[in-house]
Parts: sequence; C-alpha cells; structure tokens
Amino acid sequence: MWSETMLGSVGQGGVTRLFRATKKLKTPNVISHITQRVAGKELLFIEDKDYLYMLWVLKEIVRKYSLTLYAFCLMPNHIHLLLSPREQNLYEAMQSLFSRYAMKFNRKYERKGHLFGGPYRQAVCLDDLYLLTASLYIHLNPVRAGLADDPLAFRWSSCRLYTTENPPESFVTPDFILNLLSGDGSENNERYRHLLEHGGKLNIEEVLEQK
Repeated sequence: MWSETMLGSVGQGGVTRLFRATKKLKTPNVISHITQRVAGKELLFIEDKDYLYMLWVLKEIVRKYSLTLYAFCLMPNHIHLLLSPREQNLYEAMQSLFSRYAMKFNRKYERKGHLFGGPYRQAVCLDDLYLLTASLYIHLNPVRAGLADDPLAFRWSSCRLYTTENPPESFVTPDFILNLLSGDGSENNERYRHLLEHGGKLNIEEVLEQK
C-alpha cells in the first residue's frame, strides 16, 4: 500500500520545482538537479578511464566547495547531479568541474572547441516529492536509454548506494533522500528498490519536464 501511494503521487506530477536556464541560483542549502550535455552528437565518455576521471574530479569538487552530493549518473553523452552547496558557490563549483574535465578530455583526444553544449541546466527542488522523483529519474536513466536492464547493473551511478544496507563510505550522501521513505535502515533500502522496480511503469521524465 505504501509504495502504491508513493508511486501514485509521483505519477500525478504533483511535484514543485523551479527551472533556471540562464541565471543560476546558488543559495546555500538549496537542492538542485543539475544536468549538463555534450555538444552535438559527440560522446562525453569514450572509455572507462574517462568515467573514472570525472568521478575523481567530482569527488574533489564536492570536498573543495563543501557540496552535499545526493545522487549522480554519468551517461555516455550527459551528466545528472543532485546536490546542494553549503556555501554560496554552486556556479563556481560547476564551472570548475566541467572546465577541468573538458580540458583533460580535449588534451587526451586532441580535440578543439567546446566540449559541452552550453551552460548547465538547473532545476531547484522545492519539495520532498520532487527530490525523491529526481533521484529515481537519475538512477533509471541507463534503463530508459537501453544501457542496462536493471539500474543496479549500471556502473556509473550512485544507485547501489541507495539499495545496499551499510554501503561503503562514499562522497555521495544517500541517507537524506532515503529518510524521506519513513522507514529504518534496510527497510528504506528495500522501499527505494521497490520504487526503482516499479518506476519504469511511470513516465517520470514527463513529470520532471513539465514547466
């Protein structure tokens, strides 16, 4: 009954958020869903070392700029991040993240020009349901793209941190979102796994893209 009620709430699109396409909001402790895409039809990650380098830089940026990272997914041509800054420095943090990766990528593959297709996109989370929905959307991205049959099988996301009891230490903080599920410990891991399994029945992308 609990999961059906939660899934129903998500499916009805009753989520509140604020899109910022140009002027970015960087108020401390505000949670944002950040997306950034490669320019054109190029790939952002060509081999495993590229994914690993992005994760290394992301970990450094989280530490250096005092960010709280709730979820992420690295797709072949775009990135999803769910995070909040503890200081007024989100724009600077994202600029550093994407410019550092682009410089390394361009040197490695001897390419010129902009790697990313413009400024990152920001959707500010204004309620808990949007936050939960955004995390599901991020973790289900590889399944919708045909890269995996099970989101837990995709290597380059934070999904397994949400479904594993006592996960390894990480620079990702899943507990805040898991605690929205009103359970304890492994119960929340199981509830989140259930939402992932049934989330594919909902067009979460349409819910998030409504403006």
